Amino acid sequence: MKSKLRKVLAATLTVMLFCSACGLGNSTTGITVTTVAAESAANEAQETETVEAGNEEGANEVTVGLARDVYEIPDYINNVEAGTKIVRLSVSMGASDYGVSASGVMFKTFVDRLEELSGGTMVAQVYPANQLASSTDDIINGLVTNAFEFAEVGVGNWGDYTTAFTPCNTPFIFPNDETTYKVMSGEIGDQMIGQLLEDTGIRATGFMYLGMRTITNNTKEIHLPSDLKGMKIRVQSDPTELALFEELGASTMTVSFSELFTALQQKLCDGQDNPIISIVSRKFYEVQGYITMLNHLPNISMFVCSDDYYQSLSEEEQAWIDEASQDATQACYQALIDTQNTLRSQLEAYGIVITDLTEEEYNAFVESSAKTRASCEEIIGEEGWSKLMVAIEESEG
Repeated sequence: MKSKLRKVLAATLTVMLFCSACGLGNSTTGITVTTVAAESAANEAQETETVEAGNEEGANEVTVGLARDVYEIPDYINNVEAGTKIVRLSVSMGASDYGVSASGVMFKTFVDRLEELSGGTMVAQVYPANQLASSTDDIINGLVTNAFEFAEVGVGNWGDYTTAFTPCNTPFIFPNDETTYKVMSGEIGDQMIGQLLEDTGIRATGFMYLGMRTITNNTKEIHLPSDLKGMKIRVQSDPTELALFEELGASTMTVSFSELFTALQQKLCDGQDNPIISIVSRKFYEVQGYITMLNHLPNISMFVCSDDYYQSLSEEEQAWIDEASQDATQACYQALIDTQNTLRSQLEAYGIVITDLTEEEYNAFVESSAKTRASCEEIIGEEGWSKLMVAIEESEG
Protein backbone atom coordinates (compact mmCIF):
# COMPACT_ATOMS: atom_id res chain seq x y z
CA MET A 1 0.00 0.00 0.00
CA LYS A 2 2.79 2.46 0.85
CA SER A 3 4.48 1.88 -2.51
CA LYS A 4 1.15 2.38 -4.21
CA LEU A 5 0.58 5.67 -2.42
CA ARG A 6 4.07 6.81 -3.40
CA LYS A 7 3.14 6.06 -7.00
CA VAL A 8 -0.10 7.95 -6.55
CA LEU A 9 1.54 10.97 -4.93
CA ALA A 10 4.10 11.08 -7.73
CA ALA A 11 1.25 11.99 -10.07
CA THR A 12 0.19 14.96 -7.93
CA LEU A 13 1.65 17.64 -10.17
CA THR A 14 -0.15 16.30 -13.23
CA VAL A 15 -3.49 16.22 -11.44
CA MET A 16 -3.02 19.69 -9.96
CA LEU A 17 -2.24 21.12 -13.40
CA PHE A 18 -5.34 19.43 -14.82
CA CYS A 19 -7.53 20.69 -12.00
CA SER A 20 -6.13 24.20 -12.41
CA ALA A 21 -7.08 24.14 -16.06
CA CYS A 22 -10.60 23.02 -15.10
CA GLY A 23 -10.97 25.76 -12.51
CA LEU A 24 -10.81 23.37 -9.54
CA GLY A 25 -9.20 24.43 -6.29
CA ASN A 26 -7.03 22.45 -3.89
CA SER A 27 -8.42 23.30 -0.46
CA THR A 28 -8.34 20.61 2.21
CA THR A 29 -11.90 21.42 3.18
CA GLY A 30 -13.45 21.82 -0.26
CA ILE A 31 -14.12 24.99 -2.21
CA THR A 32 -15.44 28.08 -0.49
CA VAL A 33 -17.37 29.96 -3.16
CA THR A 34 -17.08 33.73 -3.45
CA THR A 35 -19.64 34.36 -6.19
CA VAL A 36 -23.39 34.99 -5.90
CA ALA A 37 -25.95 33.75 -8.42
CA ALA A 38 -29.42 32.26 -8.75
CA GLU A 39 -30.13 28.62 -7.82
CA SER A 40 -30.14 26.10 -10.70
CA ALA A 41 -33.53 24.68 -11.73
CA ALA A 42 -34.15 21.07 -12.69
CA ASN A 43 -34.82 20.21 -16.30
CA GLU A 44 -38.27 18.64 -16.36
CA ALA A 45 -38.09 17.28 -19.91
CA GLN A 46 -39.16 13.63 -19.92
CA GLU A 47 -36.86 12.45 -22.71
CA THR A 48 -36.39 8.72 -23.24
CA GLU A 49 -33.67 6.91 -25.11
CA THR A 50 -34.96 5.19 -28.24
CA VAL A 51 -32.70 2.76 -30.07
CA GLU A 52 -33.17 0.46 -33.03
CA ALA A 53 -33.39 -3.25 -32.49
CA GLY A 54 -30.34 -4.40 -34.36
CA ASN A 55 -31.08 -8.08 -33.79
CA GLU A 56 -34.57 -8.05 -35.27
CA GLU A 57 -35.43 -8.00 -38.93
CA GLY A 58 -37.02 -4.68 -39.85
CA ALA A 59 -35.16 -2.86 -37.04
CA ASN A 60 -38.24 -2.06 -34.96
CA GLU A 61 -37.78 0.80 -32.54
CA VAL A 62 -37.39 -0.37 -28.96
CA THR A 63 -36.89 1.80 -25.91
CA VAL A 64 -33.95 0.67 -23.80
CA GLY A 65 -33.21 2.49 -20.57
CA LEU A 66 -35.07 4.76 -18.21
CA ALA A 67 -36.00 8.37 -18.86
CA ARG A 68 -32.93 10.48 -19.51
CA ASP A 69 -32.05 14.13 -18.91
CA VAL A 70 -34.91 14.48 -16.44
CA TYR A 71 -32.81 16.44 -13.95
CA GLU A 72 -29.96 18.81 -14.54
CA ILE A 73 -26.91 18.55 -12.31
CA PRO A 74 -26.85 21.79 -10.26
CA ASP A 75 -24.01 24.18 -11.05
CA TYR A 76 -22.89 25.20 -7.59
CA ILE A 77 -19.51 26.44 -8.73
CA ASN A 78 -21.08 29.50 -10.34
CA ASN A 79 -24.47 29.67 -8.67
CA VAL A 80 -24.28 29.78 -4.86
CA GLU A 81 -23.89 32.45 -2.22
CA ALA A 82 -20.51 33.65 -1.03
CA GLY A 83 -19.04 31.52 1.76
CA THR A 84 -20.75 28.28 0.71
CA LYS A 85 -18.54 25.23 1.05
CA ILE A 86 -18.57 22.92 -1.98
CA VAL A 87 -17.80 19.20 -1.87
CA ARG A 88 -16.65 17.94 -5.28
CA LEU A 89 -17.78 14.47 -6.40
CA SER A 90 -15.96 12.53 -9.13
CA VAL A 91 -18.36 9.84 -10.42
CA SER A 92 -18.72 7.46 -13.36
CA MET A 93 -22.45 8.13 -13.87
CA GLY A 94 -23.38 9.90 -17.10
CA ALA A 95 -25.00 13.32 -16.72
CA SER A 96 -28.22 12.17 -18.40
CA ASP A 97 -28.73 9.50 -15.69
CA TYR A 98 -28.69 11.99 -12.82
CA GLY A 99 -31.64 11.35 -10.51
CA VAL A 100 -33.03 8.52 -12.67
CA SER A 101 -30.85 5.38 -12.71
CA ALA A 102 -29.93 3.79 -9.38
CA SER A 103 -26.51 5.47 -9.38
CA GLY A 104 -28.08 8.73 -10.52
CA VAL A 105 -30.61 8.52 -7.69
CA MET A 106 -27.78 7.99 -5.22
CA PHE A 107 -25.88 11.08 -6.24
CA LYS A 108 -28.95 13.29 -6.54
CA THR A 109 -30.09 12.16 -3.09
CA PHE A 110 -26.67 12.99 -1.63
CA VAL A 111 -26.68 16.42 -3.31
CA ASP A 112 -30.22 17.24 -2.17
CA ARG A 113 -29.82 15.97 1.38
CA LEU A 114 -26.48 17.68 1.99
CA GLU A 115 -27.92 21.03 0.93
CA GLU A 116 -31.04 20.43 3.03
CA LEU A 117 -29.19 19.29 6.16
CA SER A 118 -26.69 22.16 6.01
CA GLY A 119 -29.24 24.81 5.17
CA GLY A 120 -27.30 25.50 1.98
CA THR A 121 -23.99 26.22 3.71
CA MET A 122 -22.45 23.01 2.34
CA VAL A 123 -23.30 21.64 -1.10
CA ALA A 124 -22.05 18.88 -3.42
CA GLN A 125 -20.91 19.50 -7.01
CA VAL A 126 -21.16 16.41 -9.21
CA TYR A 127 -18.61 15.87 -11.99
CA PRO A 128 -20.04 13.02 -14.11
CA ALA A 129 -18.62 10.58 -16.65
CA ASN A 130 -15.17 10.22 -15.03
CA GLN A 131 -14.21 13.70 -16.20
CA LEU A 132 -11.95 14.28 -13.18
CA ALA A 133 -10.49 10.77 -12.88
CA SER A 134 -11.14 7.35 -14.38
CA SER A 135 -8.62 4.76 -13.18
CA THR A 136 -8.45 3.71 -9.54
CA ASP A 137 -4.95 5.19 -9.22
CA ASP A 138 -6.18 8.52 -10.58
CA ILE A 139 -9.17 8.52 -8.22
CA ILE A 140 -7.08 7.74 -5.14
CA ASN A 141 -4.58 10.35 -6.27
CA GLY A 142 -7.35 12.93 -6.58
CA LEU A 143 -8.62 12.17 -3.09
CA VAL A 144 -5.28 12.24 -1.29
CA THR A 145 -4.15 15.42 -3.08
CA ASN A 146 -7.49 17.18 -2.52
CA ALA A 147 -8.17 17.62 -6.23
CA PHE A 148 -11.71 16.60 -5.28
CA GLU A 149 -13.32 15.45 -2.05
CA PHE A 150 -15.47 12.39 -2.88
CA ALA A 151 -15.55 9.57 -5.43
CA GLU A 152 -16.92 6.07 -5.95
CA VAL A 153 -14.64 3.07 -6.39
CA GLY A 154 -15.84 -0.47 -7.11
CA VAL A 155 -14.92 -3.17 -4.59
CA GLY A 156 -13.22 -5.07 -7.42
CA ASN A 157 -10.73 -2.26 -7.95
CA TRP A 158 -9.11 -2.08 -4.49
CA GLY A 159 -6.86 -5.12 -4.86
CA ASP A 160 -3.63 -3.12 -5.11
CA TYR A 161 -4.48 -1.18 -1.95
CA THR A 162 -6.26 -3.47 0.51
CA THR A 163 -7.83 -6.89 0.97
CA ALA A 164 -10.76 -5.32 2.84
CA PHE A 165 -13.28 -6.24 0.17
CA THR A 166 -12.27 -9.86 -0.37
CA PRO A 167 -15.69 -10.96 1.01
CA CYS A 168 -17.40 -9.02 -1.80
CA ASN A 169 -15.05 -10.54 -4.38
CA THR A 170 -15.51 -14.15 -3.26
CA PRO A 171 -17.52 -15.88 -6.01
CA PHE A 172 -20.90 -17.53 -5.55
CA ILE A 173 -21.49 -16.82 -1.85
CA PHE A 174 -24.05 -14.00 -2.10
CA PRO A 175 -27.37 -15.45 -3.34
CA ASN A 176 -29.37 -12.31 -4.12
CA ASP A 177 -29.77 -8.54 -3.84
CA GLU A 178 -31.48 -8.44 -0.46
CA THR A 179 -28.91 -10.64 1.25
CA THR A 180 -26.02 -8.64 -0.18
CA TYR A 181 -27.49 -5.32 0.91
CA LYS A 182 -28.17 -6.58 4.43
CA VAL A 183 -24.64 -7.94 4.84
CA MET A 184 -23.08 -4.72 3.56
CA SER A 185 -25.30 -2.66 5.87
CA GLY A 186 -24.34 -4.69 8.94
CA GLU A 187 -21.30 -5.67 10.98
CA ILE A 188 -19.46 -7.30 8.06
CA GLY A 189 -19.79 -4.11 6.02
CA ASP A 190 -18.54 -2.06 8.96
CA GLN A 191 -15.49 -4.33 9.28
CA MET A 192 -14.63 -3.86 5.61
CA ILE A 193 -14.94 -0.09 5.94
CA GLY A 194 -12.74 -0.16 9.04
CA GLN A 195 -10.02 -2.15 7.29
CA LEU A 196 -10.17 0.17 4.27
CA LEU A 197 -9.55 3.15 6.54
CA GLU A 198 -6.71 1.43 8.38
CA ASP A 199 -4.97 0.19 5.24
CA THR A 200 -5.36 3.26 3.04
CA GLY A 201 -6.44 6.34 4.96
CA ILE A 202 -9.56 6.39 2.78
CA ARG A 203 -12.94 6.62 4.53
CA ALA A 204 -16.17 5.15 3.12
CA THR A 205 -19.34 6.97 4.19
CA GLY A 206 -21.73 4.90 2.06
CA PHE A 207 -21.93 2.38 -0.76
CA MET A 208 -23.66 1.97 -4.09
CA TYR A 209 -25.18 -1.45 -4.78
CA LEU A 210 -26.10 -2.00 -8.43
CA GLY A 211 -27.11 -5.67 -8.54
CA MET A 212 -25.47 -9.02 -9.24
CA ARG A 213 -22.88 -9.24 -12.00
CA THR A 214 -23.66 -11.09 -15.24
CA ILE A 215 -21.53 -12.18 -18.21
CA THR A 216 -22.08 -10.70 -21.67
CA ASN A 217 -20.56 -11.73 -25.00
CA ASN A 218 -21.37 -11.41 -28.68
CA THR A 219 -20.88 -15.02 -29.75
CA LYS A 220 -23.10 -17.55 -27.98
CA GLU A 221 -25.14 -18.51 -24.95
CA ILE A 222 -23.06 -19.53 -21.94
CA HIS A 223 -24.43 -22.44 -19.91
CA LEU A 224 -21.32 -24.13 -18.53
CA PRO A 225 -17.71 -23.22 -17.66
CA SER A 226 -16.58 -25.05 -20.80
CA ASP A 227 -18.40 -22.40 -22.86
CA LEU A 228 -15.91 -19.82 -21.63
CA LYS A 229 -12.86 -21.62 -22.99
CA GLY A 230 -11.15 -19.63 -25.70
CA MET A 231 -13.00 -16.43 -24.74
CA LYS A 232 -11.25 -13.28 -23.53
CA ILE A 233 -13.28 -11.62 -20.77
CA ARG A 234 -12.67 -8.12 -19.41
CA VAL A 235 -12.79 -8.20 -15.62
CA GLN A 236 -12.03 -5.82 -12.79
CA SER A 237 -8.44 -5.60 -11.58
CA ASP A 238 -9.04 -7.47 -8.32
CA PRO A 239 -6.76 -10.55 -8.14
CA THR A 240 -9.60 -12.81 -7.02
CA GLU A 241 -11.80 -11.93 -10.00
CA LEU A 242 -8.90 -12.46 -12.38
CA ALA A 243 -8.28 -15.84 -10.74
CA LEU A 244 -11.98 -16.73 -10.93
CA PHE A 245 -12.35 -16.35 -14.68
CA GLU A 246 -9.03 -18.03 -15.37
CA GLU A 247 -10.14 -20.96 -13.21
CA LEU A 248 -13.39 -21.09 -15.19
CA GLY A 249 -11.35 -21.43 -18.39
CA ALA A 250 -11.42 -17.94 -19.88
CA SER A 251 -8.50 -15.65 -20.58
CA THR A 252 -8.75 -12.23 -18.94
CA MET A 253 -7.88 -8.62 -19.54
CA THR A 254 -8.40 -5.40 -17.60
CA VAL A 255 -9.41 -2.03 -19.01
CA SER A 256 -10.96 0.97 -17.27
CA PHE A 257 -14.75 1.04 -17.14
CA SER A 258 -14.83 4.27 -19.14
CA GLU A 259 -12.98 2.55 -22.01
CA LEU A 260 -14.85 -0.76 -21.90
CA PHE A 261 -17.44 -0.01 -24.62
CA THR A 262 -14.67 0.81 -27.09
CA ALA A 263 -12.78 -2.36 -26.14
CA LEU A 264 -15.89 -4.44 -26.83
CA GLN A 265 -16.71 -2.58 -30.02
CA GLN A 266 -13.19 -3.08 -31.37
CA LYS A 267 -13.25 -6.74 -30.27
CA LEU A 268 -10.24 -6.37 -28.01
CA CYS A 269 -12.18 -8.70 -25.74
CA ASP A 270 -15.09 -11.09 -26.35
CA GLY A 271 -17.12 -10.23 -23.28
CA GLN A 272 -17.28 -8.64 -19.86
CA ASP A 273 -19.07 -8.97 -16.52
CA ASN A 274 -21.36 -6.28 -15.12
CA PRO A 275 -24.89 -6.00 -13.74
CA ILE A 276 -27.93 -5.32 -15.92
CA ILE A 277 -28.06 -1.65 -14.94
CA SER A 278 -24.51 -1.05 -16.21
CA ILE A 279 -25.13 -2.98 -19.41
CA VAL A 280 -27.96 -0.56 -20.13
CA SER A 281 -26.40 2.69 -18.91
CA ARG A 282 -23.17 2.08 -20.86
CA LYS A 283 -25.01 0.64 -23.90
CA PHE A 284 -23.01 -2.58 -23.90
CA TYR A 285 -26.09 -4.22 -25.43
CA GLU A 286 -25.27 -2.44 -28.69
CA VAL A 287 -22.14 -4.58 -29.09
CA GLN A 288 -22.98 -7.66 -26.99
CA GLY A 289 -25.89 -9.90 -27.99
CA TYR A 290 -25.86 -12.44 -25.14
CA ILE A 291 -26.23 -12.11 -21.37
CA THR A 292 -25.85 -14.99 -18.90
CA MET A 293 -27.30 -14.37 -15.44
CA LEU A 294 -24.33 -15.93 -13.67
CA ASN A 295 -24.80 -13.80 -10.53
CA HIS A 296 -21.30 -14.73 -9.45
CA LEU A 297 -20.48 -11.50 -7.60
CA PRO A 298 -22.34 -8.45 -6.26
CA ASN A 299 -21.60 -5.13 -7.94
CA ILE A 300 -20.75 -2.66 -5.18
CA SER A 301 -18.93 0.66 -5.22
CA MET A 302 -17.77 2.44 -2.09
CA PHE A 303 -18.53 6.14 -1.68
CA VAL A 304 -15.26 7.47 -0.33
CA CYS A 305 -13.20 10.48 0.74
CA SER A 306 -9.77 10.86 2.29
CA ASP A 307 -9.85 10.66 6.07
CA ASP A 308 -7.68 13.78 6.22
CA TYR A 309 -10.45 15.70 4.48
CA TYR A 310 -13.12 14.17 6.71
CA GLN A 311 -11.20 15.07 9.88
CA SER A 312 -10.80 18.66 8.64
CA LEU A 313 -14.58 19.11 8.85
CA SER A 314 -16.44 20.20 11.94
CA GLU A 315 -18.45 17.56 13.82
CA GLU A 316 -21.63 19.12 12.45
CA GLU A 317 -20.35 18.94 8.87
CA GLN A 318 -19.27 15.32 9.38
CA ALA A 319 -22.79 14.51 10.61
CA TRP A 320 -24.29 16.10 7.49
CA ILE A 321 -21.97 14.06 5.25
CA ASP A 322 -22.71 10.82 7.12
CA GLU A 323 -26.50 11.25 7.05
CA ALA A 324 -26.60 12.33 3.41
CA SER A 325 -24.42 9.34 2.48
CA GLN A 326 -26.64 6.84 4.28
CA ASP A 327 -29.80 8.30 2.78
CA ALA A 328 -28.18 8.12 -0.66
CA THR A 329 -27.14 4.49 -0.11
CA GLN A 330 -30.70 3.49 0.77
CA ALA A 331 -32.21 5.45 -2.13
CA CYS A 332 -29.84 3.80 -4.59
CA TYR A 333 -30.80 0.31 -3.43
CA GLN A 334 -34.51 1.04 -3.65
CA ALA A 335 -34.12 2.50 -7.14
CA LEU A 336 -32.28 -0.65 -8.23
CA ILE A 337 -35.05 -2.91 -6.92
CA ASP A 338 -37.68 -0.77 -8.61
CA THR A 339 -36.05 -0.70 -12.06
CA GLN A 340 -33.82 -3.68 -12.85
CA ASN A 341 -36.63 -6.01 -13.98
CA THR A 342 -37.90 -3.30 -16.33
CA LEU A 343 -34.42 -2.93 -17.81
CA ARG A 344 -34.14 -6.68 -18.33
CA SER A 345 -37.48 -6.75 -20.17
CA GLN A 346 -36.33 -3.91 -22.40
CA LEU A 347 -33.14 -5.75 -23.29
CA GLU A 348 -35.12 -8.85 -24.22
CA ALA A 349 -37.45 -6.75 -26.38
CA TYR A 350 -34.39 -5.25 -28.07
CA GLY A 351 -33.33 -8.74 -29.07
CA ILE A 352 -30.70 -9.62 -26.47
CA VAL A 353 -30.62 -13.32 -25.57
CA ILE A 354 -30.70 -13.58 -21.76
CA THR A 355 -29.88 -16.97 -20.25
CA ASP A 356 -30.99 -18.03 -16.76
CA LEU A 357 -28.93 -20.96 -15.56
CA THR A 358 -30.54 -24.13 -14.28
CA GLU A 359 -29.56 -25.26 -10.81
CA GLU A 360 -27.33 -27.92 -12.32
CA GLU A 361 -25.59 -25.41 -14.59
CA TYR A 362 -25.11 -22.92 -11.74
CA ASN A 363 -23.60 -25.62 -9.53
CA ALA A 364 -21.14 -26.48 -12.30
CA PHE A 365 -19.77 -22.93 -12.09
CA VAL A 366 -19.64 -23.13 -8.28
CA GLU A 367 -17.72 -26.40 -8.38
CA SER A 368 -15.34 -25.08 -11.03
CA SER A 369 -14.38 -22.07 -8.90
CA ALA A 370 -13.48 -23.94 -5.70
CA LYS A 371 -9.79 -22.90 -5.76
CA THR A 372 -10.61 -19.20 -6.01
CA ARG A 373 -13.10 -19.45 -3.17
CA ALA A 374 -10.59 -21.33 -1.01
CA SER A 375 -8.00 -18.62 -1.69
CA CYS A 376 -10.48 -15.97 -0.56
CA GLU A 377 -11.26 -17.94 2.59
CA GLU A 378 -7.55 -18.07 3.40
CA ILE A 379 -7.20 -14.29 2.96
CA ILE A 380 -10.24 -13.59 5.12
CA GLY A 381 -9.12 -16.02 7.83
CA GLU A 382 -10.98 -18.78 9.63
CA GLU A 383 -12.73 -16.52 12.13
CA GLY A 384 -13.64 -13.89 9.56
CA TRP A 385 -14.93 -16.54 7.13
CA SER A 386 -17.11 -18.09 9.81
CA LYS A 387 -18.62 -14.68 10.66
CA LEU A 388 -19.21 -13.97 6.98
CA MET A 389 -21.04 -17.27 6.41
CA VAL A 390 -23.21 -16.68 9.50
CA ALA A 391 -24.03 -13.13 8.37
CA ILE A 392 -25.07 -14.38 4.91
CA GLU A 393 -27.19 -17.16 6.36
CA GLU A 394 -28.91 -14.80 8.82
CA SER A 395 -29.54 -12.23 6.09
CA GLU A 396 -31.15 -14.88 3.90
CA GLY A 397 -33.49 -15.80 6.74
